[in-house]
This record gives sequence, C-alpha cells and structure tokens, in this order.
Amino acid sequence: MNVKRNVEGEGRQLEEAEWISAVLNGERQAFAHLVTRYQGLVYRVCIKITGESESAKDMAQEVFIKAYKALPSFRGQSSFSTWLYRIAYRTCLDWKRANDREWKYRSMADYTENDYVTSQTPEHAALRKEASEELGRSVNSLAEPYRSVVQLYYFNRQSYQEIAEAKGISVKTVESQLYRARQIMRRKGERWE
Repeated sequence: MNVKRNVEGEGRQLEEAEWISAVLNGERQAFAHLVTRYQGLVYRVCIKITGESESAKDMAQEVFIKAYKALPSFRGQSSFSTWLYRIAYRTCLDWKRANDREWKYRSMADYTENDYVTSQTPEHAALRKEASEELGRSVNSLAEPYRSVVQLYYFNRQSYQEIAEAKGISVKTVESQLYRARQIMRRKGERWE
C-alpha cells in the first residue's frame, strides 16, 4: 500500500513538473491543469480562514494569481501542493489581518459534520454536535499561532512536517505550539488526546 502511494505520488510530481515546465515556457493554458487539480484544496484553506464563501472564492482566485506569478521561484523542494498551500495560508492570513475579522464566532462544526452520520440515537447525535461546537468555540478562542496549528493537526489531520512546510516554520516549533495549545485547552477544561 505504501509503495503504491509512493508510485502515485511520484507520478503526480512528474506530471506536475511537466505542467510547471510548460507554464514557464510560455504555455499559459498548462496552468489550468494545476488550478483544476488544486482548486478544492485552496478553497478549503480559504473558507476555513475567511469563514465566508464569497471571500473564500475571491481569496482562492488571488492565491492562484500569486502562484502563477511566483511559479518561477518554485524550486521543487516540497511538493507543489505544499507550496500552494503555503501561499493560500499566508494570503488568507494577510486578508484576515487587513480586514480585522475575528474567527471566534465561527463554528468548527463545518469541519466535523460527517462525524454525525452514525447509527446512534438523535439525542446522542445532538449531544455530540453540541460538544463539537463547544470544542470549536474553544479552539477558535485560541490566539494565533496556536489556533491554526490545532486546526491543521486535529481537524485537517496534517503531520507535523506538513504543518511546518505549510507555515514555513520548523517541526520543533510546530511541536511546541501544539504543546502550548494543549496546555491552554486543559486550563479551559478541554481534553486533548
């Protein structure tokens, strides 16, 4: 199974390298392949940060424009998706700062709505949803950088390495931020395991 993933990953990187090379050689249409492949990823990052569908669409478009302009600086040290994720993350954080919008009213229920599809009773589902929304409010009350690290690790299920690459920080910094976030959450009475 791991070998299959590695082969698929290498094939995808070779295909991406061909598209990137074509774009750099003046074939603008080749970038459309990259947009099609990663528009879902970019939109998910944007919607999580902006909390608004229209703003997320605008930000996603801006991310792809920035990526297109910055493509000559892509060195291939990380995957294209990680590089693009980093652009999306930073672009949306800049938007957030510029618009001075807070995340604290945003519910994390968006991220876990599939968790409610169970064979449990409606009462159990309602209690679980309520607990999830309360947890979401607690996570959203965390200050940056703790909030985003918790969201990436627990809700997006990204590894320390993926978070470090996406945020442009060291793995040790990710570990430290998660540790501190857990301490803050414990003081608030939340359990993180």
